[in-house]
Amino acid sequence: MNLTIQSLKYQSYRLNFREPFRTAKGVLNYREGFMIEIRDRLNRIGLGEAAPLDGFGMESLAETEIALQAMQRSLINAEISSLSDIEELVRPCDRTPAARHGLELALINLCAQSQNLSLPQLLTQCFGGKVRKYVSINAVIGAIASEAAAIKAQTYSQEGYRCLKIKVGSGNFELDCQRVAAVRSQVGDDIQIRIDANQAWTVDEAIANLKKLESLNIEYVEQPVAASDLTGLTKVKRSQSIAIAADESVNNLAQLQQVINAQAADIIILKPMALGGVLTAHKAALIAFNAGLDVVVTTTIDGAIARQAAYDLAAALPITRACGLATGNLLQ
Repeated sequence: MNLTIQSLKYQSYRLNFREPFRTAKGVLNYREGFMIEIRDRLNRIGLGEAAPLDGFGMESLAETEIALQAMQRSLINAEISSLSDIEELVRPCDRTPAARHGLELALINLCAQSQNLSLPQLLTQCFGGKVRKYVSINAVIGAIASEAAAIKAQTYSQEGYRCLKIKVGSGNFELDCQRVAAVRSQVGDDIQIRIDANQAWTVDEAIANLKKLESLNIEYVEQPVAASDLTGLTKVKRSQSIAIAADESVNNLAQLQQVINAQAADIIILKPMALGGVLTAHKAALIAFNAGLDVVVTTTIDGAIARQAAYDLAAALPITRACGLATGNLLQ
C-alpha cells in the first residue's frame, strides 16, 4: 500500500436511543460522536467514527474534537505504506482513545480500499489467521422490569438470537435476579445468558449474588466489581462457579497484562473504541489468546461505522463466543 493523505473532514452526530437504556452506571438517552472522512490523492475515501463514552476511560466529546482539529492539520500530505505508519500517525491521540479509534479506522479503511480488500482481509493478510464467514452475536436487555425483559427475550429468540446479555447491578439485587430468572424461564435452556454488572457490586456482594444466580446457568458475568480492584475480581473468580469477564478493567494493553498477571478473569471484553482502535484491539486479542483466555468483541453502542469495524475485527479473529455487536437496534 502506498497512499498520500489529501484531506480530513469530520461531522458531529447525535443518535437517540429508541427508549432510555438503563445500566448500573445510569441511563443513556443518546450517543454523540463524530463521523470522520479521510481522502487520499487518488480521491479514495476512508470512513471512521469517534464516539467517547463516559465510564470507559475515554475522553470527553470536547476533547475528541480538539484532537481531531489538531490531526486535521498534521495528517495532510502524510504518506502511508504500512499499518505501522498508521499507528505512528495516530500516536499523538494516545490520550484520546475515541479520537484515535476514529482516525485509525478511517486510515485502515482507506488502506484496505487501496488494495481492494475488506478490513478483515487486510487484518488477516497482515497478522495471519483467516476471515470467518459468520460471527455469532448476542442481543442486549437493559436493567428493566422482569416482565418487559421476558417479552424482549421472547422477541430476540424469535429473531434468531441464541445468546442474550442482561444488565444487572441496578441497586436492587432481588429485581436483578427476577429479571434474569424471567428471561431464563422465557427462553429455556437452549439460549445462553450472560450478565453485566458494570462494576456495581462490592466483592462480598458479587460472591453472594453470583452464588444465587448459579442455578440459572449463566455463561459469564462482566465486570462484577470495580475495574481497579483486580484483587477483588480474582477473589470473586475463585469463590464461585460463574466465569468472570473483564471489561472496564481493560482499557489498554498495560491493564490487560495486569488482569492476566492477576489471573482475575476467564474472558476479556474488547471494545475497540475504548482501546483506541481496531489495531490495538487486535493486539489485545492475540495477547489474551496466548494467555489462555477467551475474547469477546463488543461495541460501546456506537454508530454504524464503528459497529461495522467491531464486526470486521471479530471476523478476523478465532472467537468462539457470541460478540456484543447487535447494538444498532437500540438506537433510532
